[in-house]
Amino acid sequence: MQAAQRYRGDLGASFGAYAARRVRGQVLDALRERDPLTRSARRAYREAQRIAEDLPPPYVEISLDRLAELGDGGIAAPDAVVASGTRRDPRWDCVARELRALSKLERRVIVLSYGRGLTLREIGVSVGLSESGVCRVRARALRRLRSALGEEQEAA
Repeated sequence: MQAAQRYRGDLGASFGAYAARRVRGQVLDALRERDPLTRSARRAYREAQRIAEDLPPPYVEISLDRLAELGDGGIAAPDAVVASGTRRDPRWDCVARELRALSKLERRVIVLSYGRGLTLREIGVSVGLSESGVCRVRARALRRLRSALGEEQEAA
């Protein structure tokens, strides 16, 4: 749509060539925006992958729904040592439990907002709500999480 609106035939390029270049650029922009690695980090990863073909992916993505499917078996005990050798925050168990207690809509909004970094408008399109509706759902979910975590810390 933007290509049709911005096309200027007087500059010599055919509309097809102009539109193809614009569409390709928009696709690349969208892919870069969703990539958790920076362009230089992605380039370094590809270089390392050429050297060692069995290199694992640079990140692992897991949804909160998948985490809920795993149940408590997928979450290590608070005193577990993570792969990097540092101890995991003991509050994680409470956070995971409370995230599972959220409604499916609240959990999806939280994941799209903080996990994927989408805007309220983008989340609204995905879940079928207005921006203000998404804002209210997210605020309600965050209130529930903060309240539960506050009660957990007071009990500890």
